[in-house]
Amino acid sequence: MGLIKLAAETLGALGNAVNTTGESLWVDYFESGDMSGGVIMKRGTKIGSKGSMNKGGDQNIISSGSGIDVQENQCMILVENGRIVDFCAEPGRYQFDASTAPSLMSGNNSGLKAILSSVGNQFLAGGSRTNTQRVYYINLGEIQGFKWGSGNIVFDHWESDIQTGQPVWHIATTLMGNGVYSIHVTDPAKFFQVIGSQKTGGDNGGLVTKTDIEAQIKTEAIAAIRQAVGQLAKLRIPYTDIASNEAQLTEEVNEILSRSWGEARGIAIFKIAIGMMDADENSKAKIEKYQETRGYTDPSMLGAYMGMGQTQAMQAAGANPNGAMAGFAGINMMGGVAGGANISNLMQQGQAAQQQPVQQAPQGDSWTCPSCGTANAGKFCMNCGTKRPEQTAAAFCPNCGQPIDRAAAPKFCPNCGQKLG
Repeated sequence: MGLIKLAAETLGALGNAVNTTGESLWVDYFESGDMSGGVIMKRGTKIGSKGSMNKGGDQNIISSGSGIDVQENQCMILVENGRIVDFCAEPGRYQFDASTAPSLMSGNNSGLKAILSSVGNQFLAGGSRTNTQRVYYINLGEIQGFKWGSGNIVFDHWESDIQTGQPVWHIATTLMGNGVYSIHVTDPAKFFQVIGSQKTGGDNGGLVTKTDIEAQIKTEAIAAIRQAVGQLAKLRIPYTDIASNEAQLTEEVNEILSRSWGEARGIAIFKIAIGMMDADENSKAKIEKYQETRGYTDPSMLGAYMGMGQTQAMQAAGANPNGAMAGFAGINMMGGVAGGANISNLMQQGQAAQQQPVQQAPQGDSWTCPSCGTANAGKFCMNCGTKRPEQTAAAFCPNCGQPIDRAAAPKFCPNCGQKLG
């Protein structure tokens, strides 16, 4: 049994072929109907016409000569007695011929290609006459509308050097985020075997929607998103840049879920969209304090601060009720207390620092000194002599994705209480 694809010119020559329910063309005709609104799988709709030769047709038998329609982003599977005997993932209009071998048109779907030989061998081996024969359609497009909320995520927030732009300082922050994600079926054969087949018993319509699987996959998806957000710290970015790395986040989540989703269910994350990702107030206060302090360590910034301060002081001196001279005398006294710091010298030092070439990170097994931010390759920092920190392998809670410090060897997850091995 197989499918014969009908060319456009053939359909035109048949006259009524443009009308899928044309009375003179098809014995019966099967199409998917509407698959919007989160429909992932459904049984094909059998359309019989007044002029059909199949007057006593069985709803569970596909007559030779019937037409089958396959739309874009669809996979049609032909199921006999609960097992897949033919499939087609190439859009077009087909005629079913019970006398030919299975057509097995996989398009470019790797999941379908994997079962080509097994379906072909089943046909060659022969067997008893089928009892049920049905057409099902699986949506290969993007299924949208899955929501996620992360709860608390520990993220290693990085700050960059003002002069060089290199990440030099980091602090553990607590983030909370939410958004939406979408999925798509990557292996329709696996999806049907694991999930879809549960909806095909009896006269069931084989309908599977996103609502049917959302509860099953939501917990795993959120745990993977939490873990993937934590892993984005490897990019040494501030938490405010997480939203601009949605593609990387999607890739990380798919890597985490590849076995439990891809290999086991034939599903993958299509895209993750971040609606909100923000740090708690305590983390924001720490970051703000660092940024303010960091400004005073840069000669140009310090010179600018002092210039602003002197300008404000001069304006206040001019308005001094005891006379401008008394006000300026106070300014001179403060200059002496400050050690005679010269604004011009500070600005020149800052410009000289900016003109220094940015030190490139050594190739190979490089690391960044936590004390001065210099990139190194050896055991000690070549700028300040600090010893290279011991490397601790990353670990995550299997339940919530919380990063775990292996060196501390905790027995329970500090975020959700999950017992650790």
